[in-house]
Amino acid sequence: MKKPIYERIILEAEAEAKALKEETSIEAKRILEGGKTQIISQNTDELNKINFHHKNRVKNYKDRQEKGLATYEEQVRQELVVAVFSEVYEKLSALEGKELLNFVSHLLHKEAIKGDEVILVSHANYQKYLSAFSSTKDPLKLDLLNKNAPNYKFSLSKEPTHVSEGFLLSSKEFDLIFDFKEIVDEYQKKNEQRIYNELFKDE
Repeated sequence: MKKPIYERIILEAEAEAKALKEETSIEAKRILEGGKTQIISQNTDELNKINFHHKNRVKNYKDRQEKGLATYEEQVRQELVVAVFSEVYEKLSALEGKELLNFVSHLLHKEAIKGDEVILVSHANYQKYLSAFSSTKDPLKLDLLNKNAPNYKFSLSKEPTHVSEGFLLSSKEFDLIFDFKEIVDEYQKKNEQRIYNELFKDE
C-alpha cells in the first residue's frame, strides 16, 4: 500500500539527512587523516562550504516536509467539509414519515404557490411519500400534508419524475423542482466557508 504523502516526505527528509551526515563525516575524515597542517589549512574552507551546503539541503528538505504536511492537512480539512454536506444529502434522502413531511412542508412554505399543484416523485420513492403525506395512503387525499395550510389541496401523481431524491411540483402554469442534491449544493456554496471556520476554529 502506498504511503500517504506526508509520510513519504518525512522518510525522504530523514534518509537525505542521514546520507548527508555520512557524507560530511567521510569528507571530514579525508581531510583530517592527511596529518599535515598545510592540508588541514587548505581544506578548512572547503569543509566549511560542504557543511554549509549540506545544512542548506537538509533545511530545504525540512521546509518541503512542513509545506507538504500543511498541504496535506488542508486537503484533509477540505475533504471533511465536503463529507459534511454529503452526509446532509444522505440524511435528506433517507427521510421518511413525519420527518419527510416536515421537511417538504418547510420547502413549500417558502414558495409562492396556489396549493392545488400535483406532486411528482421518483418511482422508487412513491410509497415513501404517499405514506408521509396521507394517513389513508390515498394519492388524491394528502391530509397530512394539506392540513399545513388552508389553501393546500395537493395530490400525488403516480407519474414518476426524473428527480431521484426530492420532488416536482407541477401545475398548468409552471413546474417547481425540489431536487435535494441541488438544494444541498446551493447551501454548500453559500455556507462552506462558515462551516469550515466552525469545524477548525480551534486549530
